[in-house]
Amino acid sequence: MPQRISSLEELKEAAGDGADFFILLAGGFVRSSKYISYDSAEDRFWILNLIDSSEQSLKASNILKKQHTNIGEAITKGAFFKDDN
Repeated sequence: MPQRISSLEELKEAAGDGADFFILLAGGFVRSSKYISYDSAEDRFWILNLIDSSEQSLKASNILKKQHTNIGEAITKGAFFKDDN
C-alpha cells in the first residue's frame, strides 16, 4: 500500500535513498509520477518528473512553495504518496 506523505520531514526520510512518488490528480483518476531523492548534507531534493522527463533540483526550503513545484500543495491536500511498487 502506498505511504501517504504528510510533511516535509516525512518526505526527507522517504526520499533519502531515492524513491518513486506520485501525486493524485483529478480526484484520484490521474497520477503524476516522480522519482525523488534527498541529500541531507546539502538539504536538497532532486526530482525527475516522469510525465515529461523534466528535472528539478530544489533546496528543501523551496519544495513546498507553489512557484517551484506542486508537491507542497499535494502534501497539504493529502494527495502525495510514496509508491511501494
